[in-house]
Amino acid sequence: HPHHTQYGANLATPLWTGDDLIYTSAAYDSGSRVIQLVKEGDQTKPKELWYSRKVRIHHANAVRIGDYLYASSGDFGPAFFACINVKTGELAWRKRGFSKATCLLADGKIILLDEDGQLALIHADPKGMKVISQCQPLERIAWSAPTLSGTTLYLRDRQTIKALDLK
Repeated sequence: HPHHTQYGANLATPLWTGDDLIYTSAAYDSGSRVIQLVKEGDQTKPKELWYSRKVRIHHANAVRIGDYLYASSGDFGPAFFACINVKTGELAWRKRGFSKATCLLADGKIILLDEDGQLALIHADPKGMKVISQCQPLERIAWSAPTLSGTTLYLRDRQTIKALDLK
């Protein structure tokens, strides 16, 4: 199923959400869509459930909690963090406060690393988001997603790799 962008650049990581659904998003005058994989006889075919230009992930990813997706949206303008219903595409909310960011789901909370090196632990639900804590562990552009292994969180910017013990 095509997902065109202005420059042919699909940088965001698609998300297999279960329920035979795939979420994909791109910046550069594109948007977000959910494709459902439908079994027809001995074939599986894509069926677009929804498309929206309200969320455009530039270089990051989304996470799913229940029926909602959480992601950072923005290309050349201001960025915001958003909550979208995975089945309908309805935007529940969007908030400013972070530049374009990657995220990771851990213990029902979102670990967010924005491109300016700001790290945050967030509680998010369809009603809104609350920043539990935040710090600035990186100083250069950070486009890589944080990685959690056990209780060690790995972060990387263009010059540094850091391992944070979360115990």
